[in-house]
Amino acid sequence: MGIFQRIVFRKPDGRRKGLIFLSLSSICLLAWVYTGIVLNSSHFFLFTGLALGFSGFAESLPIERRRLAGILRIVAVGILVMFLGLLASVPELLFE
Repeated sequence: MGIFQRIVFRKPDGRRKGLIFLSLSSICLLAWVYTGIVLNSSHFFLFTGLALGFSGFAESLPIERRRLAGILRIVAVGILVMFLGLLASVPELLFE
C-alpha cells in the first residue's frame, strides 16, 4: 500500500506535462464530437479525453497540492477502468 501511495500521491510533474495532457484531452474531445456527430460512432474518445483532462489538471497543480493531484489521478484511472468494465459488459458500445 505504501508503494501505491508514493506513486499516486507524488508531487505534480509540472505545467509542461499538464499542458501536454490537456492538449491531448482537447484533441480527444474534438475527435469525439466529430465522430459522434458526423460518423455516429463510439464514445471511446470521450472517456479518453476525460481521463487525460483530469491527469493534465493534476499535473498542472502547484507542488504543495499533492493530495488533490493524487485524487485527480485516481479519478482519471477510475474513468478508464469504468470504460473497460462498460466495454466488457456491453461491447456494442465500441462498434455502434
